[in-house]
Amino acid sequence: MKIAAKLALTAVAFTMTTAGAAAASVIGAFPAPPMGKGPGKIALWPIGGRPRVADFGSAGTPSGNSFYIAYDSLNRRVFVPTVAGTTYMINARTGQTESHFATIPGGRVAAISPDHHWLLVLSGKQLAEYALSSHKRRFLLPVGGNALVFDPRGHDVFVGGNMDKALTEVHLPSGRIVRRFPVHRSGDLAWAHSQIFSADIKTGVMSILNPRTGRIVHIKTGEMDPNFNYAKIPAARAGFMQLAVSPHANYVYAAGFSGHILRFSSRRDAYLGQVAVSAGPGANKLSGLAVLPGGRRGLVTVENRMEAVIVQLDSGKIWKTLPGVASNRWIVVSHG
Repeated sequence: MKIAAKLALTAVAFTMTTAGAAAASVIGAFPAPPMGKGPGKIALWPIGGRPRVADFGSAGTPSGNSFYIAYDSLNRRVFVPTVAGTTYMINARTGQTESHFATIPGGRVAAISPDHHWLLVLSGKQLAEYALSSHKRRFLLPVGGNALVFDPRGHDVFVGGNMDKALTEVHLPSGRIVRRFPVHRSGDLAWAHSQIFSADIKTGVMSILNPRTGRIVHIKTGEMDPNFNYAKIPAARAGFMQLAVSPHANYVYAAGFSGHILRFSSRRDAYLGQVAVSAGPGANKLSGLAVLPGGRRGLVTVENRMEAVIVQLDSGKIWKTLPGVASNRWIVVSHG
């Protein structure tokens, strides 16, 4: 049965107890390989409501392959970058595609700048910036990867990749590369308490960079598969996937392919341990992760089961299963 059809048959309403939950949604593109064809679907879950699936591009083609979508909160639009070099604009409430425009080929990671003026699109080799108002490209830089994070002021963006040996800082007003830090293999990045958390999918090491001082702390965890192979990630038994930050940025969480959510203190630069998420018998490979409003629960993708579950972040207790809903990278958006 196709995922969209399965979702329509099995999705049920779930009432959250978290204050303000109805004013937010969790959105993400369906899983796709790093290159080639994709399913051309995104999942939209109004928290406390019924999940929906929306289409973009063409299923079974590169225009249906996206990884990390972006959200423009001022206009309530979702920007879906694709391997084909086309970015789709989708209404966050209706799920309807409003328009599309050309962006860099291979760029399937996107983010909106904190000042809401610019869209950044990242491929494995390049970083481009486009004006939200005109879609005109302002700069193109020879720095690639699969993860990026802004400093809260919006002056700089930091770019990393699974196979990169450095974390690159780009000064946005000038469009220039200004610094590189020796932080390896940034599978995903998160900003918390003036520091950058960088997850190494291969070694299970969480690196914490203070960009003001240049200080780097490396924290080892057990989220490591000694036989890890980038070409065969679905076969891995462990490895960091998406990072997510608590509402007050005191905690950083990481989804692990081992079936655990790992917890870190951003104030103490400390590893707080892991909790198991037992969504079913056998392996439970976690990928996409979002912290829900209130900070006590999260939505996490169980990739091998092609579903998402709502879990208690401090215990792993599962509150609800959303069949047919999956993404490698979730974002939480506010409708307020």
